[in-house]
Amino acid sequence: MTTSISPSPLAALRQLGQAVWLDYIRRGLLTSGELTRLVQEDGVTGVTSNPTIFEKAIAGSTDYQAALERLVADEALAGGPRLFEALAIEDIREAARVLEPVYQQTDGADGFVSFEVAPRWARDTEGTVREARRLWKAIARPNVMIKVPATAQGIPAIEALLADGINVNVTLIFSLRQYEEAARAYQRGLARWVEQGGDPRRVASVASVFVSRVDTAVDRELEARGDAGDLALRGQAALANAKRIYRRFQALFAEAPFAGLARRGARVQRVLWASTSTKNPRYSDVKYVEELVGPDTVNTMAPATLNAFRDHGRVRGATVLEGLAAADALCSRLAAAGMDLEAVGLELQEEGVAGFAESFDKLLQALERQRAAALAQAAPVAEFALGPVGDLLDERLARWERADVGRRLWRKDYTLWSERLVPEIQDRMGWLIQPEIAHERLGELCAFARAVREEGMRHVVLLGMGGSSLAPEVFQRTFGSAPAYPELVVLDSTHPDAVRETEQGLDLDRTLFVVSSKSGTTTETLRLFDYFWARLAAATPQPGAHFVAITDPGTPLEALAVERHFLRLWPAPADVGGRYSALTPFGLVPAALIGVDVHRLLDRALTMAEASASCVPVRENPGLMLGAALGELARAGRDKLTFLLPPSTAPFGAWVEQLIAESTGKEGRGILPVVGEPPGAVEAYGPDRAFVRLAIGGDPDAGTGALVEALARAGQPTVALRLSDAYDLGAEFFRWELAVAAAGAVLGIHPFDQPDVQRAKDATRAVLEAFASGGRLVEPPPAAPDDARALEAFLAGAGPGRYVAIQAYLAPREETSRALAAIQAGLRDRLRAAVTVGYGPRFLHSTGQFHKGGPPTGYFLQLTDDPAQDLALPGQAMSFGTLIRAQALGDYRALEDGGRPVLRVHLGSDVRGGLEQLQAALGG
Repeated sequence: MTTSISPSPLAALRQLGQAVWLDYIRRGLLTSGELTRLVQEDGVTGVTSNPTIFEKAIAGSTDYQAALERLVADEALAGGPRLFEALAIEDIREAARVLEPVYQQTDGADGFVSFEVAPRWARDTEGTVREARRLWKAIARPNVMIKVPATAQGIPAIEALLADGINVNVTLIFSLRQYEEAARAYQRGLARWVEQGGDPRRVASVASVFVSRVDTAVDRELEARGDAGDLALRGQAALANAKRIYRRFQALFAEAPFAGLARRGARVQRVLWASTSTKNPRYSDVKYVEELVGPDTVNTMAPATLNAFRDHGRVRGATVLEGLAAADALCSRLAAAGMDLEAVGLELQEEGVAGFAESFDKLLQALERQRAAALAQAAPVAEFALGPVGDLLDERLARWERADVGRRLWRKDYTLWSERLVPEIQDRMGWLIQPEIAHERLGELCAFARAVREEGMRHVVLLGMGGSSLAPEVFQRTFGSAPAYPELVVLDSTHPDAVRETEQGLDLDRTLFVVSSKSGTTTETLRLFDYFWARLAAATPQPGAHFVAITDPGTPLEALAVERHFLRLWPAPADVGGRYSALTPFGLVPAALIGVDVHRLLDRALTMAEASASCVPVRENPGLMLGAALGELARAGRDKLTFLLPPSTAPFGAWVEQLIAESTGKEGRGILPVVGEPPGAVEAYGPDRAFVRLAIGGDPDAGTGALVEALARAGQPTVALRLSDAYDLGAEFFRWELAVAAAGAVLGIHPFDQPDVQRAKDATRAVLEAFASGGRLVEPPPAAPDDARALEAFLAGAGPGRYVAIQAYLAPREETSRALAAIQAGLRDRLRAAVTVGYGPRFLHSTGQFHKGGPPTGYFLQLTDDPAQDLALPGQAMSFGTLIRAQALGDYRALEDGGRPVLRVHLGSDVRGGLEQLQAALGG
């Protein structure tokens, strides 16, 4: 019996007449052999250049270092455009060489590489023709297409170039009218070529129809209206528009004007679907591939879309031919609602031209920076001094090169972390592409932020925990609020004093609350929402106008936001875990609301993503280099990763603390991040430490820099990372996300789940259920803060190789933090052990996973107090005071059940005095 094997999704596209092109080119893609593999293994038959990717590869990687060093002294190339061309043409010609076999096998029908005319000529017909002819001659490869936009000035240029026998990729088509003009220009130009004696089989063209951006624009308008009927139309315009264009393609190339050319061997101008990456987290990541399959088409995919479709795409037939009547009906409904797709297309084309020009300008600026750096031999931005662990790192990197780890990580290969397929791996790696796709909605986000500012809002209060609150806190503490923008207040405590003090600092009429929860069920977040909703509901007839929600699609919080008529609902990508969500709406919405330049921030992140791309050699990949170092340090017993951060980067510490602790602290292994520990003498640190310093170039703080140098001289492993300015934190978010994922592969753990966090939640739930039935909490007797005997007995086994975690279920205040830091430093110096400090319940969503799932080397000192005044929870039998006590008790029981030493110390109502007593009792 013969077994039938279904073709891969990519192969199935080819069987239905659709070519797969890659919307990505850079030197590393070529030198690594990645493009050759894509052609041979996945059947990729074309490449389109992307100036944004080219710029990021130049700015963030070593791809072009050798070429720049070779070309930089040539005065003729000193101008940015000429230097760019010299580099880019090398890439285009090499890619054309890789694709030449496809070109030959298809007799010139496929195997093309596209390269664009510079954007300065987009509104100049003669200039476009002149530049396109010059580029065509300079590249000198028959399987190249010159990209020309379908603007009013571009259409006659397209016709003229085709009449010269030059292959053209007509870009920036968004509407039916724009498409028809491009198709007519192709037919006219081809006819002129044939009239001059040219062979029509030697000329090819594609009409690049941009897809997802149509949905982005139409959805934005529909959501702004807020009508339920309009909202039902979201996510449908792009496909309807594309299907109508394809139907027109079929008609135009079946008509008489082209029929004669076809008899002489002319090829149709294939429709190329561009912008097929999904930007809206509500939609499938392969939506714009699965629904636009058909003969004589091309789908040019970004690497992430290609990987996603290879992994889980479904091909059910020529879907571009389905639902044409429904497409017409939808367009009629949109027109009736005042949405003119032709007008939308014109606006998008204008934006596209402007965006291309902006990307090209950035590219030239990046080239000039790299040229200057090559001439000046600038200092490295990352320095590793790992001592003996350096040899282990070299061995690890060599193994990773042989195992093709970079490529496998970007393809979400679960075998890097697990022997079996674990859902949380493949469906929690969307953070890899966030720097690219998040750009699509930044215009909408910035417009919303401006509207909030113009409404006169003075405060934005973020109600969230862990991944929902830590990145926004970094942005507020690092950048502050731009002029006239509101101040961001992050409330991630259920302590009654913290809630009350926050409220006292607000004018509720001029406050916007951002309710942020990935699951939409976070207890602390929802209870804080209940409290402030009740306050607003008592003061205004439209309390929803003061609330914004950020959550995954389909969560209870989303339903709540709709039901209560929130001002705005921002959906977040479901395939990004909370601690990896800094560059998603969880981080970007609060950042934009205080006036942070989110375009610039994401730009830096995309630069780091390209520096860490799959085609970059492991030893040149900043994310993999750091991840390998972290993993090998931990394996060598250097598992207390201590951050020595100057004031300029200190806010980054709490975010990276959660990322590392919650990702690696499980199965009895992990890396303990030590953040905020005051600097000590070199001899205060044991042999279980490794040190990281992030500093902005020119930072006036010299203390941490001198300490890191002294530690390195003493044989302690150190990593020093240099940032050019605060916006490089965008790059660091990505670098550390990738590094921690890679470190998980070294440690043999799955970095995207948090199995032990649930234990404390379950214990807290049991405590609250007991409270509900009995009316009181049953708590263990605590020690007094001056009970030196109890403290000595508790710490008897602590010392080098161990760590102490101070868990402060107290209201976060500056004076409290200073007192805790003094206790932290004193314990560190006395025990020569790492000491961490975390406010509860905040740390439960951060280091809490490590405490219970990491190595059994921790000693847990839990601090509680009596609030100055409790606060009732609306509609609840318990108060905030009861909730935080229950959370402390639940955590205590989870630690105790796990065999972890834990001591509870109650400070009473005088927190300051209690901390002074505690410090004295500890010998401080």
